[in-house]
Amino acid sequence: MLTFKSIDDLSKLNSDDSSYSLIEDLVYRLCVDIPKENFKYDPSADGWINLVQPNDIGRVITEIWDDWTLLDVQWEGVMYKEGHYIGIFLADNEKGFVFIFPDEDWLTNDQREILEELLDP
Repeated sequence: MLTFKSIDDLSKLNSDDSSYSLIEDLVYRLCVDIPKENFKYDPSADGWINLVQPNDIGRVITEIWDDWTLLDVQWEGVMYKEGHYIGIFLADNEKGFVFIFPDEDWLTNDQREILEELLDP
């Protein structure tokens, strides 16, 4: 899983990758341009953006949890944009995580079914 918490983290992803523009937009909107006075983004308190990769399906997401896989997440909502499912998980009133799932063949039927069921129309 690639995590994005700053502009510098965009270097983890090739700019030709189909996920790049979507993630770049989210990094600027959620990590840089937060329109709150006297507020500084802190990933440990506010959460971050995650790009799901094939090896993340079925494994415990240790970057965030001790025992949850992506099938265990209680999603707040899911949207579909530019060939990607975007799942939102809110851990509390302040901390949230964005998960970007490329709509590719490696996405399992179980994971796809959960995302489709929660998809905002």
